Amino acid sequence: MIEEGKKLLGHPYVWGSQRYHWGNGKLNTAFKAGEYDCSALMQYIFFKGAGVCLDLNTRTQVLQGAQVERQNLKRGDLMFFTNASRYHNTGVERVGHVAIYLGDNYILHTASDHAVIEQISATRWSYYIVAKDVL
Repeated sequence: MIEEGKKLLGHPYVWGSQRYHWGNGKLNTAFKAGEYDCSALMQYIFFKGAGVCLDLNTRTQVLQGAQVERQNLKRGDLMFFTNASRYHNTGVERVGHVAIYLGDNYILHTASDHAVIEQISATRWSYYIVAKDVL
């Protein structure tokens, strides 16, 4: 998954972009290669890299897999975060972002403009909700 994600570094962030598949592996004919929001990027790289079918958005992807405690994070785990506009929401409505953990406090994800690898900032850690192992 990580190697698939690295191939997409620099591709533009497109909010609400088309998904590669419908959550079940059935390909979406409207998918546009190179356009990803955070959950579309994770869905694409997990399917292409490991054959794992992730659901359509962050609020359904967070329900998949086994929970991983923060101190046990490992390379390839999905990390879910809230954001300023969802911070006071509850349940899955609080989830607003997803990334793949690379290890050593780094993630691969779509930032506000494109797909990047970056160190997890203190601010992003303050928005952290949960990590999941979906493999």
